[in-house]
Amino acid sequence: MENLINRENLADLKELIEDKIAAVPAPYLLYGAMGTLLLSSFLKKKGHRQAGSFIGKLSIPIIAIGLKKYSDQIQAESDFYTES
Repeated sequence: MENLINRENLADLKELIEDKIAAVPAPYLLYGAMGTLLLSSFLKKKGHRQAGSFIGKLSIPIIAIGLKKYSDQIQAESDFYTES
């Protein structure tokens, strides 16, 4: 089977992910990150340490993307009010 993630289509993959995330509001990303943290802690408590660790590691990039989108949104709103 062919490796689908290689140098040739890595840029296409990045563009696809950015297009999909652009449509999601920032609060939803932050709520999703909180959900992944809760799910991670639940799985670890139930004894599924590897699955909990994997999901916990996914929450860090989701938090970063959500905070970046949220700060961009706040910056755009403050620019709008200062221009008026």
